[in-house]
Amino acid sequence: MATSAAQQLNQGMLSLVDLNFILVNKLVVLLVVILFFTTVTVVRRVQGRPLSSLAPTALKLSLMGLVLLYFEATLTGYPNYRQILARIQSVIVLICLAKLLIYVLVDMVLSLRRHGDVPMLLRDAIRLAVYLAAGIASLRLVFQVDLSAVITTTTVLTAAIAFAMQTTLSNAFYGFTVQIDSLMARGSWISIPEKNLFGEIVNVGFRYITLRTLDNNLVLVPNTVVVQSVVTTHGSPQEAARERAALTLTIGLPYELPPEQAKELLLQVLHEDTLVLDEPEPAVRLQSMNDSSIVYLLKFWLADPGQRNLALSELQIKAWYAVHRAGWSFPFPHRQLVTAPLKESFPNQRDQILTGVRQSHLFDVLTADEVAHFADSAAMRTFAPGEAAVRQGDAGSSLFFVLRGEMTVEVDGIEVARLGQGRMFGEMSLLTGEPRKATVRALTEVILAELSKTAIAELMDSNDKLMERLGEALTRHTASNQEQQERQVESGVGERSPVDYLKRLRDFFGKG
Repeated sequence: MATSAAQQLNQGMLSLVDLNFILVNKLVVLLVVILFFTTVTVVRRVQGRPLSSLAPTALKLSLMGLVLLYFEATLTGYPNYRQILARIQSVIVLICLAKLLIYVLVDMVLSLRRHGDVPMLLRDAIRLAVYLAAGIASLRLVFQVDLSAVITTTTVLTAAIAFAMQTTLSNAFYGFTVQIDSLMARGSWISIPEKNLFGEIVNVGFRYITLRTLDNNLVLVPNTVVVQSVVTTHGSPQEAARERAALTLTIGLPYELPPEQAKELLLQVLHEDTLVLDEPEPAVRLQSMNDSSIVYLLKFWLADPGQRNLALSELQIKAWYAVHRAGWSFPFPHRQLVTAPLKESFPNQRDQILTGVRQSHLFDVLTADEVAHFADSAAMRTFAPGEAAVRQGDAGSSLFFVLRGEMTVEVDGIEVARLGQGRMFGEMSLLTGEPRKATVRALTEVILAELSKTAIAELMDSNDKLMERLGEALTRHTASNQEQQERQVESGVGERSPVDYLKRLRDFFGKG
């Protein structure tokens, strides 16, 4: 008994809300929709206003519903087809009613209250609510679907969809927060420095806001970016100038121009520009003193923030002419060319080379001019600690004077001697063409003077005694080396006479 009573109560409540009257009188509803949107279309065309996007769709659906209503009336012998057509007609009627309700709420009621400025977010919210109600009514009244069972079985699916659409849902939520912010109203100018954007808000939607830039480009900025970024608002032309942000411009003028005269000159430029408002009063301040100019800050307000680029261009042009009319010019950085010679890291050591050659017993037979020529032909070589000037076994045809620093002489990896300032090495390879007998490595930073075989050959042509002196030097040098090597390593080199070395010198330099 209780179950049957509940069913009767449920059926009684449904009879109050199932819109049977509307669904039964489908022909009347469709004719009303056609008449309403036809009138709206004619009125808008007469007024020259753009047509609503709802009107064409509603008219087409209404005409389609009339056609289906005609077929339903003619198919009396096919009850199953009539039932299908009846359900389709009911759905079409509900959609037409939804479009009629949306148009009345948005394009009539809200447009009158907001003077035609209905935010897109509010339009979308109303559309969503009306279509959702129409869908629920269609499921319950037309298809007799138990909504409680549908909601229960689709809870998990709804959660999965919500998780997958979390970015879209967050954009929609942020869209509501942006919409209720009066600083982000349509017509306001904003800038997002992180994205290098400046433009006018022309729409706030569920997913993004639309900015119209100074280049007349429409930029779609996701609502999450707007909420999570630093946004600077520049107001709108409808706001009072004092409530909007001021524009600034920096101009550099010469140090010779007194600051008070410079400020007066720039302030006159601001007052003469038609885009700059007289109230609030524009101002000029000395901002900084740079290397080549004094920088002044111009602060002013515009009637329309969208004229920013135009105003900045005109002010800079007029400032240029005003400054030049006053007999001044704009400073700019100057570059000075320095023609002085660069200081060398290691200056020429010619004097030390001359001293070393004169003190050397090997070259004491040379005249002053020959010594000077010898020094001029020397090449400077610099080595860091640890670097090898010559290596054992390498071919060589030059000798070296140590001008500064200390070096070690190694034979087969064993140190046999050290060389300091004024010492000479490499003469064996220079004079005989033999491979280097030892490795000479820098212990400290050293500067060497390198004398080549060509320089020695030129001196031999002009001085016959040099050949004999070099032969004697080779004999002494070989004897000294053998004595040092016998102390540390075993040596198998035989002793040679000065005549042998003199003969080798003549053969090496082509004087035989």
